[in-house]
Amino acid sequence: MSRVVFILILPFLLAAVGRTWWVDYVYEPKSEASRYSRDFSAIEIYTCKNNKYFTLEQCQEIRRNKGFFSAVRDLNDDGRKELWSVGVAKFKSDRSGNNPYANVVVVSNPETNEIQQVLTFEKKEPGFAVFLGKENELSLFFCMECGSYVDIEWINNRWDVPVPYCFD
Repeated sequence: MSRVVFILILPFLLAAVGRTWWVDYVYEPKSEASRYSRDFSAIEIYTCKNNKYFTLEQCQEIRRNKGFFSAVRDLNDDGRKELWSVGVAKFKSDRSGNNPYANVVVVSNPETNEIQQVLTFEKKEPGFAVFLGKENELSLFFCMECGSYVDIEWINNRWDVPVPYCFD
């Protein structure tokens, strides 16, 4: 039911915001990435705690649209909560492929920061990603990539995502 409601209201939300700052938003990841994946040369996990990534006004606009960059949730109902974080990574230069950047979702232990899984979504154009969702669900909304989003699901004892939905 929540997916249907979201699908129905998302085009109205996108139409309401029009062209704004996030149309051309690109962040160049610079932090060491070996902790996250051998495939990355650099990574940045987004936050609103300082002005490094987004201004206070931009963070307020993201929150007004029900978006957020991190959450602590038990989405697989195993009795343990995970820390969910979203950011951007750059693939190593020796990687073959057309898209050097990816939106990333890092799933980690909120107490020890031990990384449990990293999900990657290659970027086709400038933009960034934010989480949307309630207590027992989480979706990733790809800002400025045709208004697409994907639900994060627990499948075969791993986090997985189907092909993103796209609203063109």
